[in-house]
Amino acid sequence: MKQIVNSVLGFAIGDAMGVPVEFKKREELVKNPVVKMEGYGTYDVPAGTWSDDTSMVLATIDSLISLHEINYEDMMKRFCNWINNAKYTATGVVFDIGITTKESILKYYMNKIEPVKCGGASINNNGNGSLMRMLPIALYTYYEDIVDDRLLDIVRESSSLTHAHEYSIMGCYIFVKYVHFLLSGYNKFKSYEMVKELNYYKFSENARRVYKRFLTTDIYKLDLDYIESSGYVVHTLEAVIWTFLNTNSFKESIIGAINLGNDTDTIGALVGSLAGLIYGIDEDLLNEVKNKDELISFAHRFDEELRLNILKFDEVIDDKYGITLGYKDVLFIKTELNGSIYGNQNRYLKMAKRINFKYGLTVIVANNLLDMNLENDFENVKDYLNDKKIYFMGMANGGAQAIQNSNVSVKISKMLLVNLPLMINLHKIKDGIKNYNGRLTCVFGSKDPSFNYLPLIQDFRNANIVVIPGQDHSFSNGDEFLYLPEKYLFGEMKEINE
Repeated sequence: MKQIVNSVLGFAIGDAMGVPVEFKKREELVKNPVVKMEGYGTYDVPAGTWSDDTSMVLATIDSLISLHEINYEDMMKRFCNWINNAKYTATGVVFDIGITTKESILKYYMNKIEPVKCGGASINNNGNGSLMRMLPIALYTYYEDIVDDRLLDIVRESSSLTHAHEYSIMGCYIFVKYVHFLLSGYNKFKSYEMVKELNYYKFSENARRVYKRFLTTDIYKLDLDYIESSGYVVHTLEAVIWTFLNTNSFKESIIGAINLGNDTDTIGALVGSLAGLIYGIDEDLLNEVKNKDELISFAHRFDEELRLNILKFDEVIDDKYGITLGYKDVLFIKTELNGSIYGNQNRYLKMAKRINFKYGLTVIVANNLLDMNLENDFENVKDYLNDKKIYFMGMANGGAQAIQNSNVSVKISKMLLVNLPLMINLHKIKDGIKNYNGRLTCVFGSKDPSFNYLPLIQDFRNANIVVIPGQDHSFSNGDEFLYLPEKYLFGEMKEINE
């Protein structure tokens, strides 16, 4: 998960590089461009000094790694500690605080107003002060697998600590979703296309209108003269994505962002976070950042938090079974042959946490080593299965084990089998499908070898056959795999938090 570290460090590098020339006009920077870390320009601070952008990001990270959850009260207390005591600064000096941000934090500090009600809510409160600190929220929610309405609620509340108008909230949401798509493995252009295809119906027509150019054109194809780099949240988001999509390395991205002029530190920071995530960082630039050791410590501690405290099962038994505890029935997942309980990029763990949150189910993921079959698995975890309805998802050989074993399949009410290996023991699979009395869905990627054998099982009326274009045996194209249980096992079930 080096991406987390590099994204946080890239943010601070871009911030520090932009500080000395903040508010300078583009025309001036074109004549004398910034290509290295400088100091003593707009603010009387040495080269490599980060601003309020990084301070608030570090305060947010500190809250997340200290409490292992999103806690707005704690975040606001840490913002107060930053303003009052210069915590999270590069040199012990607080500078460059936005007006709306400062007023919001003072509302909390002086009047003890509820944190999410502190943010400025007028149309004039749409600077980029919440967008600039949204990176930790984007990373945290991705690795917690928080999506849909719950994600929007978190983004809204996080933004509303300082900026509560929906223009700011929508900009933050777009940025968070863009980061999520990048982390899911989509390239930067595909991620932009996917952001444009999202449904923004929960935002007003006016909010959708101000982002219309960003969402309906190819923003990166516009001439530079049409890209504004002000502190207005819409302009900032456009400038960040325009720069990121028109550059091809970390240093090129940072230099491109800074030399847009105007709000150089925030645009540099946000571009740096995206470039760091995709390209890695420039070590020479990092070495020039003040208070570098503390910055690196925060980045690594955040990485560790996401890996060890968020990305984990409630219980793990001998690395053979990962269990996320619920209060309803059970989803039992059997991985592909030699598959672990975590899966590539932790996809089984993410799936377990997602289904547990959405439907309240206990989710058990069983690895698939040669010395363990599904009947043994059910016996080993019987205490979790007693008197519970069992749903089942099996990947490749894991699915074949279920459909071929009547002693197991009779206990399963619904079954989702993904990329069944039809070229192996086909007669046993056909007998299993024929004799299974529950609801059965078989999903195949169009690039999986078994796709060519589908005519041999399509006559079974009790089997719903689904083909997903473009997916291979491992479902390695994007994150579609994570959503298979929702679509084909629980599509008709009511979400527990509706």
